[in-house]
Amino acid sequence: MPIKVSLVGHISIDTIIHEGKVQKSVGGTVIYGSLATLKHGIKPYIISKVGRDFSDEYFIKLNRMGIDLSGLRVVSSRTTSFKLKYKNGQRDLYLLSRCDDIFPEDINVDKIKNGVVIIGPIVGEVPLSTVKLISNHATLTVIDIQGYIRNIDLDNKVLLKSTPTALSVIKYADILHAEIYEASVLLGINDPIKAAKSIINLGAGIVLITLGEEGSYVVSKSEALYVPIVDAKTIDRTGCGDVYTTVFAIEYQRTGDMYFAAAMATTASAYLSEGIGPKGLQPRWRVKRKAEEIIDKIKPIEELEKE
Repeated sequence: MPIKVSLVGHISIDTIIHEGKVQKSVGGTVIYGSLATLKHGIKPYIISKVGRDFSDEYFIKLNRMGIDLSGLRVVSSRTTSFKLKYKNGQRDLYLLSRCDDIFPEDINVDKIKNGVVIIGPIVGEVPLSTVKLISNHATLTVIDIQGYIRNIDLDNKVLLKSTPTALSVIKYADILHAEIYEASVLLGINDPIKAAKSIINLGAGIVLITLGEEGSYVVSKSEALYVPIVDAKTIDRTGCGDVYTTVFAIEYQRTGDMYFAAAMATTASAYLSEGIGPKGLQPRWRVKRKAEEIIDKIKPIEELEKE
C-alpha cells in the first residue's frame, strides 16, 4: 500500500538579510518536508493557511512541483512572515506577521487517515485540539517541537521558552524531533540522551535529537542510537532538521528499522546542507546508496560506552 504523507503548519514568507543583501523566499517545515517527500517518490499533502498577500506565483510554483495544495486555505489575515538577520555567523529571527491557527475543522480526516502526518508549526499555529484529532486518525504522528517553544518579545524577536502546550503535545507524538538546544529549553536538560528519555517518559514513541555538525541521537523506549554526521561540504543548514525528521518518518514507516531510517535521514539532510535553500536535496536512490555506506557507523549507546 502506498505511503501517504501529510504536513501541517504554516507556510512562511521569509525576508533574509545576509551580508547586506536582501532576498525573499518561501519557508516553513511544511515546505522543506514536502520537497523531501517528493524526492522520496511520494506526493505530499499540505494543510496550511496563508493570507491574500501570498502571491499566485508561489501557488503556481508549489503546484507545479507536485504538491497537493487542496488543504491550503486563503484567509483574511496576512501570511506568517519572518525577517532573518544573519551577522557574524549568528541568526536573529523576527516575526513580521502571523496567520490564523489551523483548527480541527481545517483537517480533512479522509486525507490523513492511515498515513504519516508531520506536524511542523513555526509559531504555535497547530493547537492541542488539532494534534489530538490528527493522532486519532494518522498511522504515524510526527511532531517537530520547534514551533511550540517559540515566543515573541516586545521587539517581535523570536525567543525560545518552554510552554505548557509544548509539554502537552509530547504524548501524541509517535516520533518527536527537537534540536539539542530546543530540548534543553523544553526540559532544562542539556544531555541529549537524558532529554530524549525524559521526552519518552512524557509519552513520545521515538525521539530524534539533532546536534548539527555533531550528529544526532535516535532514542526509543528500548534502544538509544548515536548517528554520526555524513561528511558534507556544508553551505547552508536551513531546513536540515525538517528534512531529517521527514525522511526518518517516511523510511521508518516503510521499514520499521530505526537504523536504516536514521541513516537515510542523516544522509538526506547532509546532501541538503551542500546547497542554498532546497537545492541540495537529492533523489531517494542517491540518498539510499550513500546511507548504505554509513549505516554500520550507527552505534547503540551501550556499545559506544564500552569503547
